[in-house]
Amino acid sequence: MQQQSEKAFLRPADACRYLGIGRTKLHNLSETDADFPRKIRLSPRCVGWTREQLDAWLEAKRREVEIDSWFEDQKAEALK
Repeated sequence: MQQQSEKAFLRPADACRYLGIGRTKLHNLSETDADFPRKIRLSPRCVGWTREQLDAWLEAKRREVEIDSWFEDQKAEALK
């Protein structure tokens, strides 16, 4: 059952709820952030993303924050 939910196709409204962002932010991410997953076009008026794609993007963002925090800690230690 979990494998099916990971492969779930999320339309824009569902993707917004899942990510906790608005439609404008979702559109901006999909158009300007090279790391954001490309939308899947099922038809001219039907696009979306898989939960798996969005989870991978969120994980990459989480790792970026951890790396940035580590560098900040290192800089603070060097200044002591």
